[in-house]
Amino acid sequence: MLLLKENDPDNIERVVKLQDYFVWRNHLCIVFDLYSINLYEFIKMYDYQGFEYGLIRRFAIQLLSALRYMKHLNIIHCDLKPENILLKQKDKSGIAIADFGSGCLENEIVYTYI
Repeated sequence: MLLLKENDPDNIERVVKLQDYFVWRNHLCIVFDLYSINLYEFIKMYDYQGFEYGLIRRFAIQLLSALRYMKHLNIIHCDLKPENILLKQKDKSGIAIADFGSGCLENEIVYTYI
């Protein structure tokens, strides 16, 4: 997570940023900005009916931009799905990729399914 933050000081890339962290009762707690719902919940809100082409296009452009940024840093997310794509604000189309918990660096692959 630090690698993502260090290489994007202006917070323009479409991935969540680590703000702070602390240990509480032997658990690592990570602090991020507060985002809105995930993409799966957003789809569910509209009864799985799909969206207009323009909105899909805006999501796709941002998603591809974030993937390009991760590729540049040699990061593999490992669990990219609608539940791990967050809307930045409830009524806006801005997104951010979250949950890098099973992610790894390209040259340090941990999981056999990668």
